Amino acid sequence: MPEIPIEVVLFKSENCAGCQAADRIISSKVIELNSSQETVRLIKYDIDTEEGFIEAEKRGVESTPAVFVSGERYEGKIGDEFFEFLEDKISGRGKGQRH
Repeated sequence: MPEIPIEVVLFKSENCAGCQAADRIISSKVIELNSSQETVRLIKYDIDTEEGFIEAEKRGVESTPAVFVSGERYEGKIGDEFFEFLEDKISGRGKGQRH
């Protein structure tokens, strides 16, 4: 396990059904992964707020939902594929591009 938690950043919009689903799925997995100790730090930005819009612009986000894991944009589907990607990052195997 890494000493510093893996950072997952989710950019979403309140009016986006896909964003709400991604939020529920990712939040649930993060709670599960953090059950014994903080392994994953989840940060959420609503792009409809000034702070969220500025952060999205910094990272080149043009559509939501958008997910970054330890600074790397995740381009796959949110679900089992994402969980595998995240677990690879946690275990240190996720050095290469897998998406």
